[in-house]
Amino acid sequence: MDQTALIATFRRIILANELDNSLAHVHKFSDPDGVRSGKSGWSFGISQFDLKNNPIAAACLRACGFSEAEIKGLIDQTINARALEPKLKAAAATIELFDQAQLKGCVVRAQRILYKRAITPANDSGLLAVADYANQYHLSDILKPGYLIHYLFRLGRPFTAADVLQFKLAGTKYGREHPGDCRRRYENLMNIMDAA
Repeated sequence: MDQTALIATFRRIILANELDNSLAHVHKFSDPDGVRSGKSGWSFGISQFDLKNNPIAAACLRACGFSEAEIKGLIDQTINARALEPKLKAAAATIELFDQAQLKGCVVRAQRILYKRAITPANDSGLLAVADYANQYHLSDILKPGYLIHYLFRLGRPFTAADVLQFKLAGTKYGREHPGDCRRRYENLMNIMDAA
């Protein structure tokens, strides 16, 4: 696929993985592991920008006209997020720009790091599995045990989306605790790639 098609396909994958293909949730706040109960914070957009873990989320809300007090309250989960959803929806065009940048950034970062480390995806599915990993976890280019890039480098062969899934299941706390969700994301990716 060319770069434009890769990014468009990746958008479909993220929409399936993050929002179960429902655009109805793009302009709502959600917290996948429960309010003040886990690692995640309020998230929004197709990319599910996580306010607790992703500084781009706060930058997006600033661009949407949210005040610093509102952003801090959302990060700390001390204010009513539902009451701020109309403001989020009113800034749909701004959120779309940030989503576009995030999605393109995940694909380009995956390509750049894989190229730098001379790691070859067997196909576009493998590449987009790494981009999905970048959106969900963050992608480091460190060649050190416990990092996806190290794992893929050590394979010594072109990798597949199944290899990325295997790393997530065995190499991440989330994968060990939520293997069903990791497999769901993999199946979404494979189904979308089969249809592309």
